[in-house]
Amino acid sequence: MSPVSQEETQVGKTLLVLGASYSQIPLFKAAAGLGVKTLAATIPGPYAGIPYADEVLYCDITKPDEVLRAVEETRIDGVTTCCMDVGTRTMGYLCGKLSLPGPGIGAEAACDKLLQKELYRKAGVRTAPFRKVSGREELISACREIGFPLMLKAVDLMGSRGIFRVDTVEEALARYPEVMEQTGKDYCLAEKFLTGTMFGVEAMMSRGTPAYVLPLGNDLHDGNPPFPQGHHVPWEKAEELGDRIRTFTQKVCEALEFDNCALDMDCMLADGELWIIEATPRAGATAITDMVGIYYGIDYFEAIVRCALGEDVSGMFTGEEMTPNATWLIGADRTGVLEEIRLPRELPEEVVDLSFNVTPGESVRKFSSGRDRLGQIIVKGSSAGECGRMIRNTLRNVEIVVR
Repeated sequence: MSPVSQEETQVGKTLLVLGASYSQIPLFKAAAGLGVKTLAATIPGPYAGIPYADEVLYCDITKPDEVLRAVEETRIDGVTTCCMDVGTRTMGYLCGKLSLPGPGIGAEAACDKLLQKELYRKAGVRTAPFRKVSGREELISACREIGFPLMLKAVDLMGSRGIFRVDTVEEALARYPEVMEQTGKDYCLAEKFLTGTMFGVEAMMSRGTPAYVLPLGNDLHDGNPPFPQGHHVPWEKAEELGDRIRTFTQKVCEALEFDNCALDMDCMLADGELWIIEATPRAGATAITDMVGIYYGIDYFEAIVRCALGEDVSGMFTGEEMTPNATWLIGADRTGVLEEIRLPRELPEEVVDLSFNVTPGESVRKFSSGRDRLGQIIVKGSSAGECGRMIRNTLRNVEIVVR
């Protein structure tokens, strides 16, 4: 995998993992392979990751003080989470309180898009003009000051929920109650809609320096607004913009105090400039963790564990041959009850994964955000374009029956 010196071995250390869903299972497995003890912090429930943890601490990971009390009798050497935002605020809080490697104030900002935007503005990182909106009059003022098209965003949600593009004052006023019904805050964010090319960046900060920076091509679902249903690497403009994106990523991380953690960024290329939409101090969802591992030929979850424990992991991302790959979230074309999923008898060897997280009899929703996923497909090939064609050809032979 990657050469690790004896003094950097993690045997005997303890890692707190925030959450115990199926997304965290690879973290528990990677830690076990390194001889690292794991504690799962989770509320009670039938969570798939619980059997893989060495110990379970029952607490609410959205409440930092509650988690701190749960670990106060236990020595932990690091804290991490993966593929979800709900624990990021607590992760930053624990890093500060317990002097652990990991992110600072940006971990809280990951759960508040307004705070994040304010940190970007303070640090001089290019981000779209925005206003805080606490009522209809403030919304009308924001429309006039920023102009259209405009984005209305719930500041505390992920997965493209509570986000709408609006093009008139009337449309903004109509969408505003929908945003406020979904958020737990008494305000939302009005932000200039940028016209350009949306792309992602997956990266990892290790001891103050990017261990790697990987731009992702986005394959968008046509919604309001469009959002990534899939990703591919390498991105077509990665070579041309690579140095600029690496410098930009460093600036974003300095603004948010991200360190010793994986990070996931949504970015925009508009008018020849790089713009940050938002960033979170954890590995991306929608199979992005798998993409990174395939591309660099490593166990990316092992890198996440090592990084959270303060190890310099830059040596894990120095391979010479990178493997193009692509992912796609599979959804239903209607809301109803899942009757059956019919799969082809044989799959091409390029298909790394074709899996589903639902079973017949479950209620499913028409795909409108990442939370509506039924499953995923991951393929690898000689180019990103070839991977995209392989996904389309394979999914033509998958039938999802919803009544």
